Amino acid sequence: MQRALVVGMGKTGTTIVASVIWNSIAPARLEMEPLNVGFFEKRGNVDSRLVVKLLYEHWMQRHSLLTGILRGEAGFRADKTVAMIRDPRDGLISALMYSPFQRVVNGASKEQIDEWVRIVRDKEANPEKYSVLDLVDNLNRIFDAGYTPDWFFENFMRYAEWMGDNTDYFHLLRYEDFVAGRTAELSAYLGIELSSSREVDPAVRRVARTKQSGEWRRMMLTKDVTYWRERYGSALAMYGYCDWEIHPERSDPAVGSEYILNITEEAFRSRTT
Repeated sequence: MQRALVVGMGKTGTTIVASVIWNSIAPARLEMEPLNVGFFEKRGNVDSRLVVKLLYEHWMQRHSLLTGILRGEAGFRADKTVAMIRDPRDGLISALMYSPFQRVVNGASKEQIDEWVRIVRDKEANPEKYSVLDLVDNLNRIFDAGYTPDWFFENFMRYAEWMGDNTDYFHLLRYEDFVAGRTAELSAYLGIELSSSREVDPAVRRVARTKQSGEWRRMMLTKDVTYWRERYGSALAMYGYCDWEIHPERSDPAVGSEYILNITEEAFRSRTT
């Protein structure tokens, strides 16, 4: 196996999985999130050892192009393709913590970040004070964003539908299995021994946060479960995400407020260089 494609929604482990595959077939080239089909057209006969990571959201409005890339119709043909899936409840939490990075890149102020960090710290210390729905509302208010409560789940539904139309073209990898070390099926599918290294390029190291699953159980409150279970419970159950038990508790600032401060500091630096 010399050419691999890794595709998934944001915050589903695509970076670390692509990096592990890359390390496993080194020396090889790793391409992170190309945005146009021309990239693949130019790779038809070059870069014999290559791993490409794609984010579904970048192609969400271009399903036919993404499908063509997946099926090798755009010049680049992967030997193996891995499609990532992660519990969207965890994905939503991760996206809320990562979102300020892009907000700063797009011009958010230090005062806005400080206000968001104060709310996250309050949630960390007083888990019952804010629901996740409240966090979404506050993120929108502080950054003048337009996220709906359903945005991440609706993207998950679109991604799941796209996967359903292309199941013969990839190996489905659950993020929860990967972080738990259950990678034997992945290794067998790829036909390689997977590297034990979990290092990623320093330029994208900020994307790593908990490297765990189930954080939503500590963050969500009853109103969150009531809202999202009614709307998406049956769809999530199709992928094995059928348990809605929660236990709100204080959370580690290292994966919340401190993480936000670290990644936004990087974003602020990028605006001055």
